[in-house]
Formats: sequence, C-alpha cells, structure tokens
Amino acid sequence: MKIGIMSDSHGNLKAVKQAVDEMGPVDVIIHLGDYVEDALYLRTITNTPVHILKGNLDSYANEGSMVLETTLGGFTFFASHGHKYGVKNNLDRLYYAGMEKNAQVVLYGHTHQAYINDDGRMLVMNPGSVGAPRMGDPESYGLITIEKGNLDAKIIPLWG
Repeated sequence: MKIGIMSDSHGNLKAVKQAVDEMGPVDVIIHLGDYVEDALYLRTITNTPVHILKGNLDSYANEGSMVLETTLGGFTFFASHGHKYGVKNNLDRLYYAGMEKNAQVVLYGHTHQAYINDDGRMLVMNPGSVGAPRMGDPESYGLITIEKGNLDAKIIPLWG
C-alpha cells in the first residue's frame, strides 16, 4: 500500500498537481488542511480516494473533518491539521492524542515545515507544505509505503 500525504497547499494548484504526478500511483491521498478546495481539486485530477482534513483556514468549508482516524495497511492512523494541538509550540498534545487513539502513525501539518520521527512506538510526520513552504524549505509532500507489515515514510521535495 502506498499513501500520499500533503498539507498547506494554500491555493497552489500547480504544486498540488505536480506532487500527484511525482508521487505516481498511490492507494489513497491524505490532505491535511489549508485549503479544502485544493483537496477537492485532487478528486478531479485523480481516481484515488482523498481524505480531506480542515485546517485553521478552512472553518467555513462544508467538506472535510477536523481529524482522521483510520486503519491503512494494518496500521492505525491519526491525522489532524495540528492547529488545535498547538503544534507550532511542541508536539506533546498531538503525540498524546495519538497515544490515546492507539495510533501507530500520526500525521499533521500547519507549521509548513517537514518533520519525521519514529520512536519505535509511533511515527510522527509532517509532510511540510506543498504550496507555501517557510524558512527556506522546499515545497514537499510525504509518501508512506506499507509492505509486508513494514512501514517506510519519506518526505519528498518537489522537483523545481
């Protein structure tokens, strides 16, 4: 199973399309919020199922949810844009929310900065921003591959 993850596209549909093209065939895409409209656009350019989360700039949106709790490839996922968990300060609240959900994978966005850490109990990942990166980071997305019970996660910069 291959899972594409993106966040914080902020209306940059060119970058969204480029990320989809670069990630190749995936089984599911998770858009972690900011902007829901961009996640809806994903549904028009691919036949892949798209999970849509609401970010801090999506409060008006009818589509999407604040959190995603699901099982993919035998792993329990917990995802949120992150703003409700104070991820710009630290990841403690998000990590503990993931623990409460018995998640093995926790995904978030909001900071516009890529992050990945696997402490052996939980993989925590922010794919960075596909549309509006900060601090000199490149536009990026995430890929998680699950094969034979093993999970491999990568953050991939968009090719300029």
